[in-house]
Amino acid sequence: MALSKREVAELSVRLEESGPSARQEILQQMVEAGEAAVPYLIQHLESSDYRLRGAAAEALGEIAREEAIPSLIELLADSSVNAQRSAAEALTKVGEAAVEDLLDALAAKDQGARRWAAEALGGIGDASVDVNLVRRLGDPNFEVQRAAITALGELGSKRATEPLIEMLASDNAELARAAAEALGKIRDPAAIRPLIDALRSVSDEVRSAASEALSQIGKRALKPLLARVQDPDYRVRVQVATILGEIGDERVVEGLVSVLDDENENVICRASMSLGQVAGDAAVSHMAGLVKSERATVRCAVASGLSCARCEEAVKPLAGLLKDADWATRMTAAKGLGLVGQAAAVRSLVRALEDPEWSVRMHAALSLGRIGQRQYALPALQRLLDDRKDMVRKAAVEALVALEAVEAAPGIRTLLDDENPIVAEAAAEALRALGQMRKAATKK
Repeated sequence: MALSKREVAELSVRLEESGPSARQEILQQMVEAGEAAVPYLIQHLESSDYRLRGAAAEALGEIAREEAIPSLIELLADSSVNAQRSAAEALTKVGEAAVEDLLDALAAKDQGARRWAAEALGGIGDASVDVNLVRRLGDPNFEVQRAAITALGELGSKRATEPLIEMLASDNAELARAAAEALGKIRDPAAIRPLIDALRSVSDEVRSAASEALSQIGKRALKPLLARVQDPDYRVRVQVATILGEIGDERVVEGLVSVLDDENENVICRASMSLGQVAGDAAVSHMAGLVKSERATVRCAVASGLSCARCEEAVKPLAGLLKDADWATRMTAAKGLGLVGQAAAVRSLVRALEDPEWSVRMHAALSLGRIGQRQYALPALQRLLDDRKDMVRKAAVEALVALEAVEAAPGIRTLLDDENPIVAEAAAEALRALGQMRKAATKK
């Protein structure tokens, strides 16, 4: 039932008199009143309470009437950032009708108005405003620049590619990162080489954003990426190996194999993992020779790569790495065998439950739970409930639940009084789950 003008006016009075916690219900009623509530909500944009100004702007955004545009534009220059944000979001919801006023705000003296106008224009998605946003890339205010960059990415306009490439070379890492993200959304092949060059940035955030952008561009970036697998900068080699795996094309195999003997362990790790993702069982033969490397970090990296292959052929080399002298390699292999998920790994994992390193025992237990061969795993996992390390006991509990081992309930019950509350809580949850399993089995 529609509200009368008097009822809407009464809601407006209540809104002004109410505290923040009581406003939401009143605002919802005003939103439901629609056009009739707009003049009252516009008045509240001038409230001395910034929270009410923001809330009124949000409500106007829900109603999305054009008559609210001028007042919302004024709020972009508010003293409260929260109110500014609410106004920008409201104008975005109003949509195309707000574009002309937002373009005026984009050139306003107030930097807040310029910043939030850029954000709103990006949200509306009218690509015809890209030229106006490009002009703001040279704005004296950093936040306006960043907002313009982000908006250009949202618009996906290829006309913005060259200006964004220039921003990618900015000394300001935050602007360079935003430019990389925007170029990833635009996906213009013209940005591929500059993005690859950005992989040399001293900023982790810029390198990460450039890497993600190249992954978004996808297979069109393969050839220039493959040309850089032997780049002199190890950071570039690491990122290139990662991106090639994310793109996931068989044409990358040769390039990834070529860096498996890299001097940098991080490169080997990323190349191994990408090779496993892309080539599957065919990757195992390429990595097999590295399991005997003199460098422990290389052996650990190969264990990660074999885990990504997720095929039966990976079981034997991973099982062999469970005997490695390096505990991190053994742990990675134990975790990897669970990811591979082959029954052939069970006996090796059961033996790993006696490893002197607790993290190996923990991951071996969790992997046994994933694989699910009860007849071999169950007795060993029950013994592990008495392990000296709390996280191993917890892993044993979780694995037994995964195996639906209702017969393990008595042993798990002893952990309800465990010295570590995390283990005790895991035991309680396990007993509840096993109890439900028992009931379900009885009904059958």
